[in-house]
Amino acid sequence: MTRPAASRSSLSRPRALSGPAAPATLPVARTGRRRTALPRMSELAIDQSAAGRIIDLRRDPQAPHSLPRGLAGGRYRCCACGQRLILTGPANTASHFTPRFRHDGRRPGSDHCSAPAQQQADIQADLTRVLDLRDRLSALPGVTAWLQINPGQAGQRWEVPPALIMRRGNETAVIERPRRPLSPALVDQQLKAVRAQQGAAAQHWWIFDSDDPAHYTSAGSLSVRSRGRALTHRKVQPTSAQRQINARGGAVCWLAEDTLLIPYGGHAHQHAAREGEDWSGDMASWRHDWRISSPRPAGDADWWGLVPVPLSVLDRPAGLRASVAFQVMADLAHAEQGRERHRRRLARDHAPHSTTHNHTPQQLQLPTPDEPPSHAPQQTAVTAAVNSAATAGLPEPASTPPAAPVVAPAGSLPRRAAAAPERPAARRSRFSWRRLLSRGRRSKSNPTPPVG
Repeated sequence: MTRPAASRSSLSRPRALSGPAAPATLPVARTGRRRTALPRMSELAIDQSAAGRIIDLRRDPQAPHSLPRGLAGGRYRCCACGQRLILTGPANTASHFTPRFRHDGRRPGSDHCSAPAQQQADIQADLTRVLDLRDRLSALPGVTAWLQINPGQAGQRWEVPPALIMRRGNETAVIERPRRPLSPALVDQQLKAVRAQQGAAAQHWWIFDSDDPAHYTSAGSLSVRSRGRALTHRKVQPTSAQRQINARGGAVCWLAEDTLLIPYGGHAHQHAAREGEDWSGDMASWRHDWRISSPRPAGDADWWGLVPVPLSVLDRPAGLRASVAFQVMADLAHAEQGRERHRRRLARDHAPHSTTHNHTPQQLQLPTPDEPPSHAPQQTAVTAAVNSAATAGLPEPASTPPAAPVVAPAGSLPRRAAAAPERPAARRSRFSWRRLLSRGRRSKSNPTPPVG
């Protein structure tokens, strides 16, 4: 028995399956900030006729139309190998040719860069970070920014990326974006070069990334109060290069997304005990405090605290760019004085309680009931002698009538009350105006008869 041959239509068309249709695949949502793509080496060049300005054809679409084409007298140099470049562009506006730089050469393969691949990758990563910051600063009103490098470094492996020159009116600021570790000699060289090219009035900023472990070592956080607001500041342990830059007058800060972190100095401090203060017990931990050094961290600071300010402060005049951070530092210095006064007041309040607990009371020595009055302590005799000497120059009081005898009640009295010593008479002989006047009246009424 033979099976009937299947028709061509049934073989060519897929059989429809029964059941609900499969749901369509949803597009994957991308979150977070989009990472900037690395520029191509054919889009970058060093313009030697413009003091080493970096040309980026992708970010500056007007450059192919404003710059001369071809070799231009050796004007364009490769960032990696330093060879001369040729600028090529579209023949007309209707052409879709992409402008680019190519190496000068006629032999096959000469259009490629001869620098090592690792060096090209480092240059691309360095320029990407600096160019990204340039785009953000160029968007600020009144700010013009561009990249600049020493033309003599073309073809060399640079340790510091090209500097970002930011100009606002007549004010110039130079921004460094290091990515590799810095040596003391390199820092000193960069500081001198910027001062020689831009003048002593130009501000020199060194902006590091807060997520770069080579230039950011976290030291914890710090809870502070500024104008009644509770704030949390990051603490960082600066590197030797960052301390050198700060000591030479450079501005060190860190960049976290769209926030600048401007440092102040933090110094561990222990309050010295003053007279009447007790820092023991519960007050021992309150003795340890910290002090601030601002607006620039001192050289002996134990750590640096970071004040967050928006990146847009860089579009302000030079004297006002860090004014917001300086105001916060002034508030912290004022709070430091109030904090010390409060802790010292607590230490003074704590002193009497500590003295009362540690003081051992002394019991007075009183004569025993069986001891006669003549054997009283020497202190009573000395007191009586002092009182007698004090009243020696005063008139004698009138004779006091003898005291009436005290009749003991029936029954026996307690032995302690019967044996109590009598109070010295010298203590009852105190000067009184009443006694003096009564004596004068008696002398007038009973005159003394003359003698003989």
